[in-house]
Amino acid sequence: MKNVTIFYGSRSEFEKIKPSSDFRSLTDMVMEIDTDSRSFIIELPDKPIPEKKKPRVENFVVGSDEYAGVREHVILNFANFLAKMEVVNLYLQNPPLSISTQITNLYPQTKIISQQYKTFSKADLLELHKSYSSHIKGQDAVCEKLLQALFPLASGSQTKPTVILFYGDTGLGKTETAQCIANILNERLFRKQFSMFQNNQFATYLFGGAHYEGSFAKDLLDRESNVILLDEFDKANPVFHSAFYQLFDGGIYEDQNYSLELNKSIIICTSNYKSEDDIKSHLGNAIFSRFDAIIHFSSLASEAKREIANMKYDEKIQHYSVNDQEILRHADLRERLVCYSEQCSNAREISRLIDQTFSLLLINELLGKKAFDSVGD
Repeated sequence: MKNVTIFYGSRSEFEKIKPSSDFRSLTDMVMEIDTDSRSFIIELPDKPIPEKKKPRVENFVVGSDEYAGVREHVILNFANFLAKMEVVNLYLQNPPLSISTQITNLYPQTKIISQQYKTFSKADLLELHKSYSSHIKGQDAVCEKLLQALFPLASGSQTKPTVILFYGDTGLGKTETAQCIANILNERLFRKQFSMFQNNQFATYLFGGAHYEGSFAKDLLDRESNVILLDEFDKANPVFHSAFYQLFDGGIYEDQNYSLELNKSIIICTSNYKSEDDIKSHLGNAIFSRFDAIIHFSSLASEAKREIANMKYDEKIQHYSVNDQEILRHADLRERLVCYSEQCSNAREISRLIDQTFSLLLINELLGKKAFDSVGD
């Protein structure tokens, strides 16, 4: 084999290093070799059986999502599978440990490339300070604590992940703050919703199961950003917290199929806890002590709610047609919506109020009914 490359990172970056044409995939070759192995050859007297010729593959490319589509014996005996072909150049994206160990032992000259993710800089800190209040309303204290938590990473004095816990009621801007940080880096936020996993599913997802099953480690390898959001972290059963100790301490995460290291990443966990005492009692001191910062999102003041209502009004009206926008503006809704928003508890309720009000007015217009007289009816 001429060249062997193992790449760890996202699909978009893998596309930049693999050949754009004249390549065969793992799925293609498994099907071809399986079909060939099932064929029959009739041996005739005095006529030797012709020696089977190995298929020649100029560029053999295996994407991260292909390992789950083949049988386990291909994964466990990947070197033997390669021996059935004449491969010139091999490109592997995020291979399981079983495959990477076989390849690096067989080909010591293997080139290993890891994606270089953007890291938060001092310039990014300044941008966060400048833009935060325009995106997240009523949480000025959060911005100050967030800048403090991110400074060691931005200054270059810390390489391990910065791990932050956001806590407070729903709809106050926790998820939006994580998105704001990713936007500053111009990267797609890596987000995992922990409430989606039941206990048995979560164990397999965190610690690894069969090679064809999804796992947290594999998802981390495939990520496109070093800003990681573990949403509703409080929904994870405490029995699973040990899975995060090494990740939070040094950025290393391993399961039975994959191993990876996260350097200079930002890990944000969100929760709906009410106080730090509440956090300690539910999470326990072992995981509590591993957070670099614990930041509270406070309830919204009336002025913040009004600002959110104005911002959401401007955002949402742009999604309607020019004619519908004229109808909405003619109804003079803005002031009534802003006023009524003070009765809402959080940004989600304000957003829902505006959506429902816009829809009701436009439906009445469509049906020829008289417009309603008050917001919230």
